[in-house]
Amino acid sequence: MAVDALRAAPSVSIIVPTASANEASRLLDSLAAIPDHGLQVLVESGTGLRAVMAAGFERASGDFVAVLGPDDSVDADAVAAVMQALATDPTVDVLYTDEIVEGVVFSKPSFSPERLRNQFYTGALSLYRRSLLESIGGVRDGIDGAELYDLALRATAAAESVAHLAEPVVVSGRPLAELFGISEETRLESTRRVLAAHLAATGGGVVERVRASGIHSTSRTVIGEPLVSIVIPTRGSVASVRGVERCMVVEAVRSVVEKSTYKNVEFVIVIDDVAPAEVYDELRAIAGDSIRFVTWNAPFSFSGKMNLGVLHARGEYVLLLNDDVELITPGWIEPMLGLAQRPKAGLVGAMLYFEDNTIQHAGHAYYRLDVTHVGLNSPRGAVGPFGGFALEREAAGVTAACALMSRALFLEAGGFSTLLPGNFNDVDLCMKVAVLGYQSYFTPKSELYHFESKSRDPRVAASEIRTAWGRWESHFWDSPLWPTDPHELFPAEPLA
Repeated sequence: MAVDALRAAPSVSIIVPTASANEASRLLDSLAAIPDHGLQVLVESGTGLRAVMAAGFERASGDFVAVLGPDDSVDADAVAAVMQALATDPTVDVLYTDEIVEGVVFSKPSFSPERLRNQFYTGALSLYRRSLLESIGGVRDGIDGAELYDLALRATAAAESVAHLAEPVVVSGRPLAELFGISEETRLESTRRVLAAHLAATGGGVVERVRASGIHSTSRTVIGEPLVSIVIPTRGSVASVRGVERCMVVEAVRSVVEKSTYKNVEFVIVIDDVAPAEVYDELRAIAGDSIRFVTWNAPFSFSGKMNLGVLHARGEYVLLLNDDVELITPGWIEPMLGLAQRPKAGLVGAMLYFEDNTIQHAGHAYYRLDVTHVGLNSPRGAVGPFGGFALEREAAGVTAACALMSRALFLEAGGFSTLLPGNFNDVDLCMKVAVLGYQSYFTPKSELYHFESKSRDPRVAASEIRTAWGRWESHFWDSPLWPTDPHELFPAEPLA
């Protein structure tokens, strides 16, 4: 079957850039182990990576072209799966695969363009339709050491279809830039130029930092200064935080007012009619004319209170926020808003920590019928699998404890379901937004404490389980945007 798949597939040219021809032995040995592989392998030698790659593209005759290093190796059966994937879907312009990096399988997400501007995650084996490469002008000059990253960014931006094969096809060896003697300083400067050009071509943004680890920091630029309505449901309750009694909503609003760098906000406080009068007084003293109160006099319903608050909101964007939070990052709204202004953006979520500085939320994952938080209980400072916690990226969904979205989209999606008054209402909203064709995002640049108790009563109403799973169970099995076990714990480590 593998050989039949290879024969039926489009042709593929693999370019192997080398500083000297005898470097390609490891890769060529692994390719030679593929029976009747029918691949065109082009070993190109020279002193400059860009020139060598360009020469290879010039000689390539395959329908698809890939670039692999001489220290890489491939698996014969996995290559057959690649060819089968290309044969199965004739619309694919770009196909990338999982890989093994330093002995660890890098299970990659489905195509995630916002993650790609922060990490060259498509990596070692990416196959590009040759006609697509010709249309974008092939390899660019003047970006020594970042040629492949640049190619991935430009090709995926121009492609009609980008596919991911969730199978580790290649064992990656030394980077080509290293083999060609390109210094780290040069590689990083080239990466900065590549990312700046990509951001400018795709809606704007800022390159904040590039790292040798490949975990970069870029942000989307906020367009204008739209009004953001911060909608907070509350009962005006008092609880102990760090051993001190506090009114949760008062301190949440205080942290936002005192720390936020984004000032065009209003507060819509949906407050139970039993809340003490002094809560109103304290909130007015903190927020002044930017605060409005909406009275809630019905039985508890997070969904109902949020819906009511959004209806009273005047902002173009609504920031859904629990009252048991405390702001950490002064510039928290800007990264979320920059992503919320992307074309077809859904909800944008933040990095949330428990009081003990462990992660509560780095995005949602819906995995093998489980609905959970990515990063849950890993320590603050953990970067996760291949940097996943530390990257702005696409997400299946985010928690409504802190989420920003367009008010128009909230209304288009029908808001929160009142059939889910206490649990899974945010999951349901994320799913509704997704089926409407919108993409949700997570940003680690917006950090807050969420003082939700780890030991809170875990019981959930059976009706809520029936409602959420009855609607979305078929979406709760595969987790293409977070393909690894979201329950895995990771240690804190410096972001090199």
